Amino acid sequence: MPIVRDGQTVTPDGRQLTDLPEGTVVRDLVTHADERGTVCELYDLRWDVSPDELVFAYLFTIRPGMAKGWGIHREHEDRYAFLSGEAELALYDEREDSTTAGREFRVVLSEHHRRLITIPRGVWHAERNLGRTDVQVVNFPTIPYDHANPDKYRLPLDTGELPVRLGPDWRGW
Repeated sequence: MPIVRDGQTVTPDGRQLTDLPEGTVVRDLVTHADERGTVCELYDLRWDVSPDELVFAYLFTIRPGMAKGWGIHREHEDRYAFLSGEAELALYDEREDSTTAGREFRVVLSEHHRRLITIPRGVWHAERNLGRTDVQVVNFPTIPYDHANPDKYRLPLDTGELPVRLGPDWRGW
């Protein structure tokens, strides 16, 4: 195997050079600490991460060694506020009219660098826990959950329908 030199992943001032699907927005979530504990703002309409108002919210977790996905939405966007643990987010853009159509993307999320990430409709996504504690994420989707007719479509993690191979460490559904 030939020796390959790493490419640049961050700027000298620490800004990550992450490539993401068109329309994906990432905003750092700042945690403020004092002698009593911490506070971290999760979502503010004034941040302009999405033109849609806040209409619904829920928390989900991923247990150590487990993954969730593949999932896609046709009618809404997900807005994940990553709270705790360590996770990898895999994204695949199936939108034909997107400048990033047909491309795969990966983002590593950590409680040491909390983020709010908007996942556009038409982008497949899967998440896996990389750590030893539960991953905790709050989602602020752009429409309320419809219990009778969910806007959720799934493929198995090891699907042949997407040109993405997640690997044997991705266990779950």
